[in-house]
Amino acid sequence: MNTKPETDIVDLRFGYAAPLFYQITGEKEPKQLDLLDTWFPGLIVKEMESDGTTKTDAEIHDHEFLIYAARYRGKLYTGTSSRVTQTAGRLIGTARGSRDKERKTAELFRKHLAEVLVTDSEALSLLQENTDRKIDIMDQDQLNAFWDELFEFAYDLAETRSETDPYDLMNENAPMDDEVFDGVIYNTIYQLHLRTYEGTVNAFLWLLIGGLLRNETGRLLRMFDSSFRSLHKGYSEHIPLLQKLNILLFPEDYEPVYEGDDFESRFPDITWHCDCCGDTLNDQENFDDHLPYWQCRKCGYLNMISADEIYASEEDYYNGIKDSHSEMMEQAVETRKKEKDR
Repeated sequence: MNTKPETDIVDLRFGYAAPLFYQITGEKEPKQLDLLDTWFPGLIVKEMESDGTTKTDAEIHDHEFLIYAARYRGKLYTGTSSRVTQTAGRLIGTARGSRDKERKTAELFRKHLAEVLVTDSEALSLLQENTDRKIDIMDQDQLNAFWDELFEFAYDLAETRSETDPYDLMNENAPMDDEVFDGVIYNTIYQLHLRTYEGTVNAFLWLLIGGLLRNETGRLLRMFDSSFRSLHKGYSEHIPLLQKLNILLFPEDYEPVYEGDDFESRFPDITWHCDCCGDTLNDQENFDDHLPYWQCRKCGYLNMISADEIYASEEDYYNGIKDSHSEMMEQAVETRKKEKDR
């Protein structure tokens, strides 16, 4: 299977991300169906009963959104079905041509898989456990090399996309929305930036899911993406991806700037949640972020309101990563007030 891009555009594809694992471990990369089933077991390919010595053509069951395949000499056998080959190739991201029927079939597979991952909480956990088991075979040197490969791959994607003409991006095969692409890459590098084993697993999973599901990944981003909403304000509220990445990786080189006009709030654009029940404090009657504490109207918990309680994201909160620039953000608001009063 060809896993190299056939154009100068570096693309976020499952078939380009998955080989990073095999480059590090030295294992032979599986062919189409086995590759899909290795990283998304049971979600795309369902194994048919077979004695293992008989060639049985694989087939697509449209109503189940599954490819049924039997094993032949230990490997899932595609057979003579061009529809299976082309659909799997489009899911992996290596198929070329104008076979519109298979492209639409692949899109339906993506929609279905996204629906499964969104509605079935166990499915995503099992997917994460499967990725964990695969990466767990690496020794520390391999893990370090894998981290480097993932980071270089993700950052190269961000740089290449920023330099690519928007027209070319819109007219590529199965174009990816900017917002979805940015979310996948930012979360990948965010996880790598944690410098933990779990972060490496999650980063690779972001690339695999984003590469396979393409725009359908947006549904997962809306559920699980919190790290993409950065506290830092730049030249505009919609900061380009590369600038977001540089703020994440080199915060000492950036000074938070506030450009809004909300001067009544002590912490403009900050959403406060109850540490006990999770209710949004900003929406509660008479909430005032100038107070040192706020008692939640829903559960009665006393929440501290201060710069020390501000995290850049929900993910930072759960990982215990404090935002070292919260005081600078307060100063940025004060500076903006003075400029407004001149």
